[in-house]
Amino acid sequence: MLTRRSFLALGSALTLTPTWAEISGAGTNRKLYASAFSTPEKKHYFGVIDDNGSILWKNTLPARAHAPVIHPEKAIIGIVSRRPGYFMHFYNLADAQLIKRIEPQKGHHFYGHATFSDDGKNLITQENHYPSGAGKIFIRQWPSGEIIHEYSSNGIGPHESILWQGNTLAIANGGLKTHPNNDREILNRETMEPNLTYLSLENGQPLNKLTHPKEYSQLSIRHLDINRDGIAALGFQYKGDLRDQVPLVALSHISWSDIKYLSMPEDVRIRFKQYCGSVCFDKSGNILAISTPRGGLVAFWDVNSKTYLGLKNCRDVCGIAPTDSSHEFLLSSGTGTLMRYNPIVGSTTMIKKHTNILWDNHLKCLSV
Repeated sequence: MLTRRSFLALGSALTLTPTWAEISGAGTNRKLYASAFSTPEKKHYFGVIDDNGSILWKNTLPARAHAPVIHPEKAIIGIVSRRPGYFMHFYNLADAQLIKRIEPQKGHHFYGHATFSDDGKNLITQENHYPSGAGKIFIRQWPSGEIIHEYSSNGIGPHESILWQGNTLAIANGGLKTHPNNDREILNRETMEPNLTYLSLENGQPLNKLTHPKEYSQLSIRHLDINRDGIAALGFQYKGDLRDQVPLVALSHISWSDIKYLSMPEDVRIRFKQYCGSVCFDKSGNILAISTPRGGLVAFWDVNSKTYLGLKNCRDVCGIAPTDSSHEFLLSSGTGTLMRYNPIVGSTTMIKKHTNILWDNHLKCLSV
């Protein structure tokens, strides 16, 4: 069994920054996950857990963080600070040591998400140039952090992006103009124009840009995932009236001319409280899971048939990651719960209920 002591002992047996293959070959033989978390005392951490829910290591953070970022080649994992974020920390997985801190350019802040290029040579971040409100995409050389390209995100509030086929970036431009002096105040609520932009990383030009119909202009596009067929799943957060009947989930593709909204039973849609958290495909790429911590549930769809499958109740749930099994997900919640759930067979496996731990919004699977 892999224990915290045996895992950290790998650091002395491997190279200074081992590859994922070296970590796997060293005998971990376990699925690992990464997430930020906090305590009721408002202390903030980034940690790695195994598939039994045990925390293998944790490191203190200067502020609350949002989403992990995983290097594709080296066993390096990072965490991005929560919007408005001013730091990214990167760690050697094998020995839990901090190896790099990156901060945004003057007049910018992070949105809580980042991604690496497929070869691991570049780090891609979404940022707010808050004096103007313009959304920016920065490409930094790794590991120096030197900025080598700066592109427009083609919108306001680029919250999350996903890399597709190496050189296309799908960007969820949420449409929210904010300033860090009062970051939860929306400065453009009546003129919002959220969009999904497919951006070429070769020249920074948009390959496709999809928007909502005018009546959905306050439907902020916040999180997304892309399956192997290039289908992008989108989770929305509505900034209009809580009573408005608006779609909260949709699909897209770089070749499509419009966003295709997915239906769900109205009683379930009401429970979402106009707020989607994490968006995640399973291992097969056909089952979609979307969480709502405000509603205390995760809802599921079959993407091929575009049909709603059902839900799993879990108070304050937000983090979702695929497991090694098709149709199955690992869920994490702000109450400390970790569980596996398969919506096809309806099976639930309670992994662990941590006391005094509040798992943050996003959970990532590590490639070991």
